[in-house]
Amino acid sequence: MKPTILLVTSCRWFATARIAIAFAEAGCQVNIVCPKGHPVVKASIVDRMFVYHGLHPVPGLSKAIENIKPSLLVPCDDRATLDLLSLRAQTNSPVVKQSITHALGDPGNYTALTARSVFMRIAHEAGVCVPETQEVDSLSTLQHWLSAHEFPAYLKADGTSGGVGVMKIQDIREAERALAQLSTPPAAIRMAKRLIVDRDTSFVLPFVRRTHSTVNVQKLVSGVETNSAVSCWQGKVISCVHVQVLERRDSTGHATVVRVIENQQMQDAAEKVARRLGLSGLFGLDYIVEQSSGQAYLLEINARATQTCHLALGPGRSPIAALAAMMCGKPVNEIPAVTNQETIALFPQEWKRNPASAYLQSTFHDVPWAYPELIRSSVKWRLHEQDAFSYQKWLQRRRSTKKASN
Repeated sequence: MKPTILLVTSCRWFATARIAIAFAEAGCQVNIVCPKGHPVVKASIVDRMFVYHGLHPVPGLSKAIENIKPSLLVPCDDRATLDLLSLRAQTNSPVVKQSITHALGDPGNYTALTARSVFMRIAHEAGVCVPETQEVDSLSTLQHWLSAHEFPAYLKADGTSGGVGVMKIQDIREAERALAQLSTPPAAIRMAKRLIVDRDTSFVLPFVRRTHSTVNVQKLVSGVETNSAVSCWQGKVISCVHVQVLERRDSTGHATVVRVIENQQMQDAAEKVARRLGLSGLFGLDYIVEQSSGQAYLLEINARATQTCHLALGPGRSPIAALAAMMCGKPVNEIPAVTNQETIALFPQEWKRNPASAYLQSTFHDVPWAYPELIRSSVKWRLHEQDAFSYQKWLQRRRSTKKASN
């Protein structure tokens, strides 16, 4: 009998379609809770689909879990993780409780999945090297912390990802402005842009509820950005892909080109985190490898599937394939690699960043060639970003109108 996977996502990330494909190709039955119009429909590999409702997600999630009774529940973005944690706190259903607990571990550790400062403390206690991090509950707390530490530093809002909610601060004035911006609910124009242009509903609830984010200050470590995509089962790591980030969408956004690396410190950190939190399924870890010492500093956890977890790079480096093989009772050591190249251009991320990028020709371009309709849908969306309805065009017209009226 095939293992049943239930993916949960609040947004239309292309990476979630790759995750679904990887599970399907590994012999799993794939189901998903997602917004209407998600690109995964173009792959035609989903058995059952449930609509994600941005303003009231909990009832729909509960219904989907009750219907599917998944072997494994997989959140695919941070909003989805928060929704599942909220559902776990509200539900009386044994099936729902068990499914969420199985995926996200001991409920006693849930704060660590959503609060950076708590996670950093737990990771440090588990023997993982982390930079100094503190929750900022007021401007005076921030000022006191900065007086004892050198600039620059980072301010990071909880519940954010992909570079959203991260600001580098160089002096006290920047720090004060950044704290005000990160802690306040998203502005209407920002929410509208995310909803209409990015087709991302993650800002809707914070906007409607006027949610104030928790902000943390973190010591800056100079070095190379790296991350790990990890699969695990009941607190034991099954497989990891460790990569160095070579290109990003922007200064703090998602990686678009990565180089596969081996790093024992990162491997050890993944094993300690999985064991400490009792995780099953997929999660990601972000690091900085310090230039001067070579020490890997763990920056944060992504308690969800991340955009490199679908890669199959052979035994020990194929998170989804290894996880599915274990669930299916197949040998994990027989997983073939899709490429022997170390440098990988992620599709469509790098193509969207720069269609003329040299990486698209010189490295392994991770295109899902077996799913042409999925590829076409991504190409079409990239071309639409250049048309008259794009956010940048709209913003330019708005500014021109304001200048004319003044």
